[in-house]
Amino acid sequence: TLDAGLQSFFYDRMKQGLDALGRDAGVGVALNPQTGEILSLFSFPSYDNNAFTTPGQNEERRHLLNSPAKPLFNRAISGVYNPGSTIKPMMALAALQEGNVQPQVSVFSDGILEVPNPFDASNPSKFLDWKAHGWVNLYSALARSSNIYFYVIGGGHRDYKDIKALGIAKIQEYFRYFGFDKETGVDLPGESRGVLLGPADRERQGRIWRVGDTYNVSIGQGDMSVVPLQLINFIGSIGAGGHMKQPFFVKEIKNFKNEVVESFSPKNLIDFSQFGPAIKEVQAGMRAAVNTAEGTAKFLNDLPMSAAGKTGSAQILGNTKTNAFFVGYAPAENPEIAILVLVEDAKEGSLNTIPIAKDVLRWYYENRIIKTAQ
Repeated sequence: TLDAGLQSFFYDRMKQGLDALGRDAGVGVALNPQTGEILSLFSFPSYDNNAFTTPGQNEERRHLLNSPAKPLFNRAISGVYNPGSTIKPMMALAALQEGNVQPQVSVFSDGILEVPNPFDASNPSKFLDWKAHGWVNLYSALARSSNIYFYVIGGGHRDYKDIKALGIAKIQEYFRYFGFDKETGVDLPGESRGVLLGPADRERQGRIWRVGDTYNVSIGQGDMSVVPLQLINFIGSIGAGGHMKQPFFVKEIKNFKNEVVESFSPKNLIDFSQFGPAIKEVQAGMRAAVNTAEGTAKFLNDLPMSAAGKTGSAQILGNTKTNAFFVGYAPAENPEIAILVLVEDAKEGSLNTIPIAKDVLRWYYENRIIKTAQ
């Protein structure tokens, strides 16, 4: 299924972006969300396979096996990451499907959401937005990536009694429903699965689960992790109307006579097309991230095809480092490609992923969509 031209361009563009940032770790994935065919997949730092087959490469092999950067570790299918705000489409979809919120209902973000402290009324707990957004509804909250909106739909707040919180149990239910806690079954070894902890896990640790923990997982932080391939497969399935395919590489196997001895066709993984009305609202929010002035992916708006996307920045290691994501698909109306760009330890959060994603989507339009149409 790999598209050699796309793989080469995406890989080189990602390496250029990482080099410019002085970084060496990241992931790129592109797939066809209609079929599950993986068009491009790579993990940085990379390595030359010939080091393990060419004589006289002992030193190179030793370096690869012992490098702390773990070049042999396939981050795309084996890495687990806090997804940051890229999980917000799942949160929005769950809240809409449950009937907990209507798309036009607004939440006010002045940059801080306060929760009363039962032990010290003068010292409330404070949960931050990355900026003050003012009034945001589902569309603008996805477009601008408002944390406070998702705190409220995830964990609730006394100021918004008309919005029923999902709560951690329901968030876990949807996390499992969309397959984040399972392997996708991709035809490569070493696939990992995501994790979302909850109150029972905390009890075993001798601690209690607080509303702040629910707030954190509602924005893809804290006790939530996903695998890059899982994440882009889910995002692509939103563009495909709720039809999630099993991602795969091998379309057919031929013998030495060039005869097909085994062929593989797309397989359904999860079908949530019955969420149709909710999916359309989330699609609109992800489209607004690209085509509105305050959208976090607005720099994609001048692409020659429509696109939908979601950015994300996940703080790790005590907020000392930030992993930056972009996930999206195009054309927005009937996507042929869904892509994920992940830069580990980014300097400017998701801003470091947008230029890479933009160039890859432009290349795909010019070299695949247009040429196919001709």
